[in-house]
Amino acid sequence: MQSWRNELKRAWTIGIQGPNLALGWGLAVLLVAGLRLLGQVPGWRVAGGVLILLTLIVGAWQLTQLALTLIGRRPAAWQSWQLVWRNKGTWLLVELGLIILTLPFGLWGLSSRLLVRLPVPAMWVNAVGLHRRPVGIVVGIIYVIVAGYCLLWGPRHFRRLTPQISHPGTWRQMAGALLVTAGLTLIWLIWAELLVGLNWWWGPCLGAGCARFLAWGSLSLILLGLLLVTGLSMITLVWSWCGQPSVTGPRGPRRQIGVLVGVIVFAAACISTQAIYQTPQFSQMALISHRGVDHGHGVQNTLGALRYVSRQRPTYVEMDLHETRDHQWVVLHDENLATLAGRNVTPHSLTLAQLQRLTVHENGYHDHLVSWAVYLRTAERLHQPLLVEIKTTPTDSKGMAARFARAYGSRLVADHSAVHSLDYRVVTQVKRAAPQLRVGYITPFNWVSPASVPADFYSFQRISVSQQFILAAHQLGAKAYLWTPDSRSGMTRMWALGADGQITNELSRLRGVSRQRPAANWWAVLQNFVFSYL
Repeated sequence: MQSWRNELKRAWTIGIQGPNLALGWGLAVLLVAGLRLLGQVPGWRVAGGVLILLTLIVGAWQLTQLALTLIGRRPAAWQSWQLVWRNKGTWLLVELGLIILTLPFGLWGLSSRLLVRLPVPAMWVNAVGLHRRPVGIVVGIIYVIVAGYCLLWGPRHFRRLTPQISHPGTWRQMAGALLVTAGLTLIWLIWAELLVGLNWWWGPCLGAGCARFLAWGSLSLILLGLLLVTGLSMITLVWSWCGQPSVTGPRGPRRQIGVLVGVIVFAAACISTQAIYQTPQFSQMALISHRGVDHGHGVQNTLGALRYVSRQRPTYVEMDLHETRDHQWVVLHDENLATLAGRNVTPHSLTLAQLQRLTVHENGYHDHLVSWAVYLRTAERLHQPLLVEIKTTPTDSKGMAARFARAYGSRLVADHSAVHSLDYRVVTQVKRAAPQLRVGYITPFNWVSPASVPADFYSFQRISVSQQFILAAHQLGAKAYLWTPDSRSGMTRMWALGADGQITNELSRLRGVSRQRPAANWWAVLQNFVFSYL
């Protein structure tokens, strides 16, 4: 084990300081930093396309140069270029595969910047959203199989990229490299979280300028640590790809190391400055009560909960509708009443009158289900705007959404209320029937350009949202609401992203967060930055 560690350290040293390698790493850092800086604003640009192409080319050359150096070939730069050009088609497939495999892990902070530009037909987006659980499970299984096979057995199947390797790595060697990479990533994550904690603890005690400078310096240190971990991880993987050979050889000129350090510091400073000064951040938010409750007071989607939460004057009370067997609407979220009422029945299997006789229990409270007409009338009497989520099932009547819009669209417009749905067909039908009504689309995954599914506003799922999706919505003239942050830290992070509103089960807590001093919450900007790389 001691011998293996020594060999790995020598591989790290030569992998960074070998002839031409330091300059290659510096160029790669500049290109990726340029992509991140340009990627702040959504939309395709010629400069971005050129940078992507150059990054792919330089990446292929650097990995080839690294592999040949580690096996002792000491290639000239032109020899590596020749080998890359000879296998350009294979390299393109390999790099595209690597991009896909690393998208769930942040792609060095570029994943959201790439996905927010991805145009996909609205029909496909809707199909994924409506069947998100089976789609997610299938995609997850396929991903694990493909990633495991490629990472563990890749050296055996892509020998042509570096035919000079006489003994390609075994699956055990590749597994060991993955463990080392995971360990390095964990060390960086601990380091980053310590700096986030420092800003959380010390930032509120400082003035606005000092707190901002502390956040800027912390971001720079986080980035420097990430660059070091990324470089060492790539060297470890390539060294194992080559069969973990004993590494010897000369180092490049010292001035190349100096250039590399200078490039890294410059890139870290630029990215940190952009992250600190980017907009939107800490915007004024709409405060939206999820399912009409706050801190468990009352049963979701009932009149008792509505009367209680309306006293806090939220911007909207978000609530849910299901069609009943007699083609009316009941205020209800679940597609089965087993949890709330202890009855294994669906809203569509009962009439509205039967549903209204059911008693629902939650949070130690009990109440009755209520019709949409009564709920709307009560909200109007309380002068409380609503955010209506229309639920859909395969048993809904034909034209249900359009019928709803024709019946209630004008009243909702007059009430300054809005409608949103997970089903994009509802969004288009309601908007067509009631053009003046604000209609939004709920995204369970944030994985395509919002322009693929045009709407008046978007209810983005918070776990996979990023500032780029919020900016993309703003480019379309749409608001970006995020669901469903309930912890104070989660709310603060979404506020730091520049959300136009948050849909939460903890309305009073969200109000308290919105009243904080933004300068005391730079830690949230740092935390969002760290999460963008994971």
